[in-house]
Amino acid sequence: MFRYDKILAKSNPEITLLQHIKDCLSVFPKVLQWKDLLIDSMAKQYGIDRGALVSRLFLTVAFHDIAKATNAFQAKVRDEKFDGYESHALSSISFLYTVIKRQPIISFKDVPYYPELMSIATHHSKLSQKSFEEYDSRSLRNEYASEDFFVNYYSMINEQARLYNIPSWSDIGFDKNALCEIPGNILKFEIIKKLDKNAYVNDRSNKARDIFLLFKSVLHYCDWITSSGNFEYKYGNGLDNNAVTHKMVSAGNGFKMWNDFQVKSAEAFNKNIFVQISTGQGKTEAAILWATNNNHYQKILFLLPTMVTTNKMWKRMLQFFDSHQVIGLSHSAAQYYLKDDDEIAADDIRKHTLYNRTFFKPVTVATVDQLIYSFFNWGHWVMTGAASYNAKIIIDEIHVYDAYTFGLLLQTIECIRPFNTQFAIMSASLPDVLKNELEKVLPDYILIQELAYDDKQRHKIEVRDSLIEDNVYDIKKHFHNGRKVLVVCNTIAKVREVFSSLNDIPAENKMLYHSQFILLDKKIKEETLESIRYKKGGYIAVCTQIVEVSLDIDFDVLFTENAPIDAIIQRLGRVNRKGLIQNRISEWQFAPVIITRESEKSRKYVYKDLDNVLSETYLQISMKSMQKEGNLKEKDFRELVNNIYTEEALGQKYFEEIQFAKNFVKEVWKKVLKNVFTLNIEDVKLNEISSRKSDYITVEAITLKHFQEKNFDEAVANKQFDLLREYTLKVPIHLAKKNHFRNVKDTNVYIIDLGYDEVVGLHLLPDDSNII
Repeated sequence: MFRYDKILAKSNPEITLLQHIKDCLSVFPKVLQWKDLLIDSMAKQYGIDRGALVSRLFLTVAFHDIAKATNAFQAKVRDEKFDGYESHALSSISFLYTVIKRQPIISFKDVPYYPELMSIATHHSKLSQKSFEEYDSRSLRNEYASEDFFVNYYSMINEQARLYNIPSWSDIGFDKNALCEIPGNILKFEIIKKLDKNAYVNDRSNKARDIFLLFKSVLHYCDWITSSGNFEYKYGNGLDNNAVTHKMVSAGNGFKMWNDFQVKSAEAFNKNIFVQISTGQGKTEAAILWATNNNHYQKILFLLPTMVTTNKMWKRMLQFFDSHQVIGLSHSAAQYYLKDDDEIAADDIRKHTLYNRTFFKPVTVATVDQLIYSFFNWGHWVMTGAASYNAKIIIDEIHVYDAYTFGLLLQTIECIRPFNTQFAIMSASLPDVLKNELEKVLPDYILIQELAYDDKQRHKIEVRDSLIEDNVYDIKKHFHNGRKVLVVCNTIAKVREVFSSLNDIPAENKMLYHSQFILLDKKIKEETLESIRYKKGGYIAVCTQIVEVSLDIDFDVLFTENAPIDAIIQRLGRVNRKGLIQNRISEWQFAPVIITRESEKSRKYVYKDLDNVLSETYLQISMKSMQKEGNLKEKDFRELVNNIYTEEALGQKYFEEIQFAKNFVKEVWKKVLKNVFTLNIEDVKLNEISSRKSDYITVEAITLKHFQEKNFDEAVANKQFDLLREYTLKVPIHLAKKNHFRNVKDTNVYIIDLGYDEVVGLHLLPDDSNII
């Protein structure tokens, strides 16, 4: 017997179920507007009647919470005790099933497909092979509200459908059989069992996955906006080219007018573009102009290779999209960075974190992993995937990825491109041989270059037949002359060796920076690096290639070990960045750059798959600098990239790795995920899925010293995860296991018995210091 007079959807504040559904349906027309082009392209792509698609999306929203009209849920929402289990999400599918079971929106051969039911059942969870296994007909004993309530509920749905002009709508009536259906059986036999029979995965297209992604994301938008009361939510960013120009002028950096390549980028707003411009010349602004020009309900995703680069870009984007409601930050440690932002209230961190992880905000800056993982059905893949469809996606520094990650990225682009998504690919040094691979998935892009930069020179190159440690005297000489000196080595072992030879340099005038620092110290070191240009006197920063990408640093002199030519170009971008060195050192026109031979360890461990590229870089840059007396211009470096990166130099294995990665995504979908299951941690371990395929897998770790000082077991128990995050570093799993003390309680974070200090970082043993 049903015990409640008032049927609630929420208790604090009190909102009735009927009101909640009405509110969700009132949001539905807005979501249709935002998703209009996506719905249209999916209907055309998969041969589905657009009106039918809209009608079924409406029904999904209308029925998603109907089973809250049970004694169990009403007791739960009032914080009262009840027997058995409660799952309004699972139970709600019975009602819609009775309406649509004989008219599935699509079928695969003779197997009906029900994305509506899958979306409703999992709107608080994730679909997997074992979804709701614990809910059987005995534990899920639903005592429903009166038939009168459901008659009124269906009447309300019909009324709302007519109000919002849902296409080809025919009124639906309440069917008592819905109360008799066993929802667990519907899910198990009508959906999961048929998924296991490979009825859907044998289809050559991504139809099952794409349609499910559309249905569940539309439901989430309607439900989340309504539940949060955020009815003013904007899907678009609200910025246009005029506003971008105004912000540039207001910034007070001497901006006068856009460069030709930036104007061309803006004009190509409805095309894919490849921006090939040297570092520090305004590629980011070009991408913003492209993304905001004539943007009608397309999210903007700005993807970069590392957390460091992502954090810096997020702060930079806040200068344009000046609201945290508009721009999100998404990577594994984003929540930690958000808590330091004065404009985000502590109570709002959780909401911002969810919105950021799901690409819910109009603009999101993220690591490229966040998008790639969504195509392994990982985490909030439905929302991140849906946001990438009908979007503007900017991929910066594309040249930095290894063959495996590059292959995953190409496959991701191929999956997204049919649904009105445009891409802006940006790189200063992507070789033609890899550009050819990009053209296979983006055949119609426009190349954006600035020929005026071809004859620009910022550096004076000298190649030395010596190791970098043999050049310490000259490094110190530049320091004593008041210069800011950047030293870049390929391994931690080498940076420590060079740094240890600087004992006579005051501590406040030098820095060691590499990957094995805790997050807290990394933040401090990055801020210091970016402020060095403003310090008086000399400074020496000895770093690994961690500084190559997107840190806004500008040194006077560079000493670097030999590396692949694209890495060399990135390092050059950290010295005399704007080409204005004469403004601060009047006797210099260009910044001195000294390139030494690489160490055997870096050849063996860091660049072992690029041995030919490494040798050719040293040989060809030596010859070119001798020929031109060190006066290499931008066009010379572009020529070097294409001469060094050839199919022969990369080798067959490199291209096999790209193809392996592209095939791997489809293989995982079909064999493990049945296209629509969410990947779980066991699947990850089983398939060794990662966007960084390497000889070692990294894990999160803290040192025993920090554990003893901070008691992270207690911190985790008190949900002080930010404290744990501050002291976390990522180490190769073999290193973690070799020095394993135990794990932080209730986490996968290793406690390792190795020393640490803020000057040199983790105290590695000689055999372990080849990591970068």
